Amino acid sequence: MVNIIKPRVELVLTWGNEELIAAMTDVIYRAHTIEDAMRKVKEKPELVTRRIISFLWDGHHSVLEFMGASWLIEGSRAFTHELVRHRVASYWQESQRYVDYTKGQLRYVLPPNLASDWTSHLDNVSQAYIKAREGFAPEDARYLLPNAMASRVWVQMNAREFFLNFIPLRTGLGAFHEIRLITWLMFTTLIDKFPITARWIWENLPRLHPDYCRGIDKLKDLYGTDDCRLVSIEDSFRRWQIEIPETLRALMGGK
Repeated sequence: MVNIIKPRVELVLTWGNEELIAAMTDVIYRAHTIEDAMRKVKEKPELVTRRIISFLWDGHHSVLEFMGASWLIEGSRAFTHELVRHRVASYWQESQRYVDYTKGQLRYVLPPNLASDWTSHLDNVSQAYIKAREGFAPEDARYLLPNAMASRVWVQMNAREFFLNFIPLRTGLGAFHEIRLITWLMFTTLIDKFPITARWIWENLPRLHPDYCRGIDKLKDLYGTDDCRLVSIEDSFRRWQIEIPETLRALMGGK
């Protein structure tokens, strides 16, 4: 039986935080000790919000490179080929050259509406791969594997790359629906980790990429809104029949 799975995202770790970045302002510009600077922002949390938002509005984005995250992602090879184009990131990806898929790891990532139609084809592909492995190494047998083949990738990005480049490009309506879905799932994992930055990005998202709302005229009636962010989320999660996470749903509702 063909093993068809859905994309998934798991947060592995984060580094840095908004409080530290806000505190380092006093260390760098006012000669405070790190201890004194941290004590100041803990006593005045509103200072953290004001400084982080100021950095974002003023374009002083390099400070965001001092925080970031890494995720374990499983998606199709079609998705990973787009993902790794983002060069300000680190990747460790499942290798089709070395993995022997005859040992039970043959799996595919397809949206439900395609999975029902293409199961027999994927079964033929699987059987062809297994047959090829009788006489060829995995690095040659992999030529038979399609873009639907599932692939795991460990990816790491700093917050500047993720929030100000990756998110605006890959959640836009012109983006491939699978990478849109995965990007929203990645974003969801950081809403509580970097809350000031995440909310500012959410509130300003459509203006961060000139092509963000491509095709909204054709979709706004279907989804009952011309808010490109909401359409992007509803469209990608609906295609994959995946429930929208509550933290993301809260942002959609203006909370």
